[in-house]
Amino acid sequence: MQMVVVAPQALATAGIAGSTGYAGRELQRLLAAHPRLRGTACTADTRALAQCDLAFLALPHGASSELGRELAGARVPVVDLSADMRVEWTYGLPELHRDAIAGSAAVANPGCYATAAILALAPLVSEGVIHPHVVVDGKSGVSGAGKRPTESNSFCQAAEGIAPYATVGHHHQAEIESELTGLRGSPVTVTFTPHLAPFNRGLLVTAYGRLARAFDQQAATALYADHYADEPFVQQVEMPRTHTARGGNGCQLAVWVDEPRQTVIAAAAIDNLVKGAAGQAVQNANLMLGFDETAGLTAEGLWL
Repeated sequence: MQMVVVAPQALATAGIAGSTGYAGRELQRLLAAHPRLRGTACTADTRALAQCDLAFLALPHGASSELGRELAGARVPVVDLSADMRVEWTYGLPELHRDAIAGSAAVANPGCYATAAILALAPLVSEGVIHPHVVVDGKSGVSGAGKRPTESNSFCQAAEGIAPYATVGHHHQAEIESELTGLRGSPVTVTFTPHLAPFNRGLLVTAYGRLARAFDQQAATALYADHYADEPFVQQVEMPRTHTARGGNGCQLAVWVDEPRQTVIAAAAIDNLVKGAAGQAVQNANLMLGFDETAGLTAEGLWL
């Protein structure tokens, strides 16, 4: 199925399945300020979504695949925010797959941890700077667990503390490995440990790799500056911070080289509900519909 290009200056319509969840609410907020894309149907009904120019699926993991296939069969462009279609559909990380996304009508948003980890490590992996095993430490706000109440995301469990979870086999681990392997052209393995952090939203990953060749801080800073020079939503900073990424579609990156220990550290901060979910979905939709990629996403994060 080919992409749909909306005529210049025409308004397009978007349907949202799962509009009451955290990511669905963020989609509504972003679309309300979008100059060319309007949310008109908030439903999981196939017939209603099929009347839209594009559908967003912001449903829980495991609930999107059937609806997504139905819409794709009805030739409706779809962006799925769940993990259901990430193997089958175009992988929706624009910084790596912009052309493929622009030519696709079925796009799967990456996971929030995967987005930050891949962007943090992509320059090092693609240039062969590090050995093909990396360690990724991730910390995400409680909204990353979704809206459904559980014991782990209750106030008493989540507030004033931090804890690891899914320490082996988290579903984002394979996603990160797959994309980094594609960049390197040979297998890359990842040890990944996520943590639940005591804030509402925001995500930070810190990744560690062993140097495979001579490499210093000046070369690292230049590598990241060059790699992301034309990326509207990636910013190299002195120190990534979750609270300054909050509310925006940006990814803040930093890289440090520890030459005596032959180690490189890369960190990335994003808002897990924006660049990690709804904002990236809008970024993908813009590409799919032939809009300016930054449309509706130019607001910076909140600083306080």
